[in-house]
Amino acid sequence: MNVFNKNLIIIFAFTVQMFFILILNQWMVASDRQLYMRNLPFFIIYLLASLVLYFYIIKTTESFTRKEIEYKSIKAHWKEIEELLNTLNGQRHQYSKHIQTIQALLYTEEYDELKEYINGIAGEYRATGEMLRLGNMALNAVVNVKRELMARNNIAFKAEVLAKVNDTGISSWDLSTVIGNILDNAIEAVLEKPDDRQIYFETDYKKGYFIFRISNNGNRIDENDLGKIFQPGYSTREHETRGYGLYVVKKILDKCGGWIKVQSSQELTTFTVYLPGKTL
Repeated sequence: MNVFNKNLIIIFAFTVQMFFILILNQWMVASDRQLYMRNLPFFIIYLLASLVLYFYIIKTTESFTRKEIEYKSIKAHWKEIEELLNTLNGQRHQYSKHIQTIQALLYTEEYDELKEYINGIAGEYRATGEMLRLGNMALNAVVNVKRELMARNNIAFKAEVLAKVNDTGISSWDLSTVIGNILDNAIEAVLEKPDDRQIYFETDYKKGYFIFRISNNGNRIDENDLGKIFQPGYSTREHETRGYGLYVVKKILDKCGGWIKVQSSQELTTFTVYLPGKTL
């Protein structure tokens, strides 16, 4: 059930309740005054019960929506981890084959071919050698998979790890959800540009807080939208599942005592996340 259908359910339930309340009220008004006064307490009880039911439906729908978003987020992150593991396993298999080929070239003393072969595989494994190590396994998986996605979409990615991420006070899953959603937002922003796509990622630690800065050179976020982007369902892009990633980020940070701030100019949009924790 998507968000649009859930909103329809809320509107329908509220409309039906108001319809019955109006009918009941008209019937009571049309009756004699004594009957009206005698039934007035029941009318008030019905009205209050309808309001309670209405708010219950709203809360239940919000809960279902939140669970659906969490499920999609978990599913996406599992896929990212699986992709990274598949990449590493595939590279390990290729590594074994390369070792066998090198041994064969050494055995036959074909040194020119050996030199050319080694130069070729050095370029092939350059990306793996530069894999980001952030101090958290789940975060490693998310950021490195996103980096591969950026490379496939001609997005220049620059990372600076000023502090390894150790004890953040939240689960690794929540941490990867926060950073993964902000990176997704940055990727979507720069993909609107035909070229010169850039994303910057930085980790730091100051005064008891881990600091994550994620910047992109996509379109500027309008000042009127800055206060709305963390609201559930709000998005500047038309898509059913959009508009909830940053909402989830805000909910997680509120829960753990962290916070996020956004700055946007014509050159860069920067999301800065603060998470309480301690570094080793």
